Parts: sequence; structure tokens; C-alpha cells
Amino acid sequence: MAERYSAQYDLAPNMLDVARRKAEGIANIRFVESNATDLSKFTDQSFDLVLNMDGAISFCGSEAETALSECCRLAKKKLIVTVSNRAWMFPLWAASSLTDLGRFVPAVYAMLEQGDWHYEQFPENRQLSKEYLGDLKAFLPQELKNSIGQNGLRVLRCGGLGSLINLCGREASEIALKDKVLLEEFLNLCERFDVEMLTSGPGTKQRAGLIAVAERFTKVEGNDA
Repeated sequence: MAERYSAQYDLAPNMLDVARRKAEGIANIRFVESNATDLSKFTDQSFDLVLNMDGAISFCGSEAETALSECCRLAKKKLIVTVSNRAWMFPLWAASSLTDLGRFVPAVYAMLEQGDWHYEQFPENRQLSKEYLGDLKAFLPQELKNSIGQNGLRVLRCGGLGSLINLCGREASEIALKDKVLLEEFLNLCERFDVEMLTSGPGTKQRAGLIAVAERFTKVEGNDA
């Protein structure tokens, strides 16, 4: 029987060093320096669960779809990914454009229509953002759902993540953080809000505002449907 293990990959060796220190004492885990757009060192369906949280997809920019496809390819049973949510990134771009430049620049419309951003995209981009240093791809829920479905997985959930915290604001969130019981209740409400009320909401004020949970199609024996 093959040894079961988990693997964590990262493009930056120093981040892997941090991960190794935090994982001291944990058996059956490998740390691999690799680019999210090319995980060919792993065979198809290598892992029961593939978990990819935002940056390794979103910051691939124009190659984000390739990184997402690689995640899907490696998932034997389940995939969980978070990516940048265009429903939040667009308001951020629009506000920055007005406050920094006093007008709506082409990058605002590119974020609205394609979810794309990079410094060389338009002349004004270096003035527009001092935080986003590289390429960025922000998704809409249906785009993310379609991409995962095209890679052979069934999407169980796809929508905003953390919209209630965004709407409640920092003061309310900090109150909840001071009490473990209150925090658990608040997190449960956040989950219900995302799933039941504002499924395509803006998500958090950070990049990982869109989540997708998917599973591999399994053919039932004797059923060709």
C-alpha cells in the first residue's frame, strides 16, 4: 500500500522554510518548491483533497486559469479553492481611481469586465495601486464555477466568502473576537449569510473573497448515466 502523505507547494523557498518550522513534529508531509501553473511533478489525482487559498491562483494573473486547472487535475476526491472576488475588487479599483487620480481610468473598466490587472496594462496603473505589485485575476462566481466544471469536477458550492464581516465592519468584528463563544456564533452567522442570503456577495475586504468547493465525478457501478 502506498504511503499516504500531504504536500505543500510554494514558489518562494523562504515561505517553505517558514512552513517547515511550523510543521515540526508532523509526519507524512512534503514541502515542494513549485509554480502553481506547472505541477507536472505530481500525477493526475494525486491527492484526496486539494486546498488552494487565493494567492497561488489569483496572482498568476493571465495564467490563473492554468493554475486552477492544475488544482483540479490533482484532486482525486475534493477541491477547495478561494480566489479574488471581482465583486469586491471592482469597488476597490473604482474608489482608488477617484481618490488617487480624480477620474475613472481604463483599469477600472478592465477589472469590471475581465477581472484583470497588471502594472503594464495601462499607463496610469502604477499611480493607481501601491499594494498590488504583480499580475492579478479576480473572478466572478459563475466564471469560477464554469472553469472548475470544465475540468471534470462537480461544484458543490461557489460564492462569496466573508461578506457579513465586510458589511458589519471592523468595530463589530473586533467585539466578536474578544469572546470565544460569541466569535463561534458570529462565524456561524457569517457562514449562513454567505450560503443562504448573499451567495454572490462581495466577500471580505481582502483578496480571498470567493470560495468554491467541488468533488470529482464518480461513476456508479452499473450506471452509465
